[in-house]
Amino acid sequence: MIDIKDDQLSVVDKKLRNRLIKINRYYDLDKVVTRSTDNRDIAKYYRKSDFFYNWIHSKGEEAIHFGLSEDGQHHKEDFSGQADYVGTFITEPSMRVLEIGAGRLMNTRRLAGKFPETSFYALDLPNRNFLKNKDIPGNVTLVEGDFHDLSNLPRESFDIVFGVETVCHSNNKKKVYEEVSSVLKPGGTLIIFDGFEPSPKAEMSELRRYCDDVLLYSMRVPSEDFYIGDAIGYMKSAGITDVQAVNITNKVLPSAKRLERISAKYFNRPYLVRILSALISSEVTLNSIAGYMFYPCYKCNILQYYRVTAKKPVSP
Repeated sequence: MIDIKDDQLSVVDKKLRNRLIKINRYYDLDKVVTRSTDNRDIAKYYRKSDFFYNWIHSKGEEAIHFGLSEDGQHHKEDFSGQADYVGTFITEPSMRVLEIGAGRLMNTRRLAGKFPETSFYALDLPNRNFLKNKDIPGNVTLVEGDFHDLSNLPRESFDIVFGVETVCHSNNKKKVYEEVSSVLKPGGTLIIFDGFEPSPKAEMSELRRYCDDVLLYSMRVPSEDFYIGDAIGYMKSAGITDVQAVNITNKVLPSAKRLERISAKYFNRPYLVRILSALISSEVTLNSIAGYMFYPCYKCNILQYYRVTAKKPVSP
């Protein structure tokens, strides 16, 4: 772990450093920040973590994303916020909607139920039991694949493409937006909910860069190429213009604070860490690191949570 002297740190950064020290007692953080982020390992991470996300993170709501709070308090209903926002863009029954990185299908299921005459496609990685999702609504088509290559989907056929906390896993985000543009109809809408760095990583201190790396790699998310300005640039270069990026971090803070409380109970009980580490896959127990780091990283502006909405223009 990096060694930074107290006299080099602000009060806030000392708290960040001390949190890393606590985690490092149980997990070698230098190994955490070198974890593989290839597709097979990402699929394994979610396959092993499904129980955690469903029953610990979202209390049976099938969510693998943050909830969006409207009143500063966490509620189970908050996990529907992203899907409900996407639903405001479904204005005709004939529209076709694609979710990339659909995971446990919470978002697509909710939308398919509200818009039974609309066709929904849900895409996620092979090797994560995606096609074993049960009770699929009749207006939903499941597709195994990689959002870096959407050639298995018809060109310019979707009115809406959306992703909730999924493009973060990409090692080539520019390619993802190019592929999304290829399947969006002219006039179609792209909607992304995800965490981004509000300023380039080069402008962060060494400590804050390390916090960023630890948080992201604990979930098999590569920490490179995470700046919101780059994401906007990639969309525009792919022909998806009129990009509006709205910082909605305040809406996810209640969810992040709840995860921090859960993870603090874990790290404050050394015997529990040792027992669970021996019994449960590291893919699951390492989630505790992200749970412990999200709230302070959001509060310190290392990461921020954005809603990005963009349009593919109609050809003249």
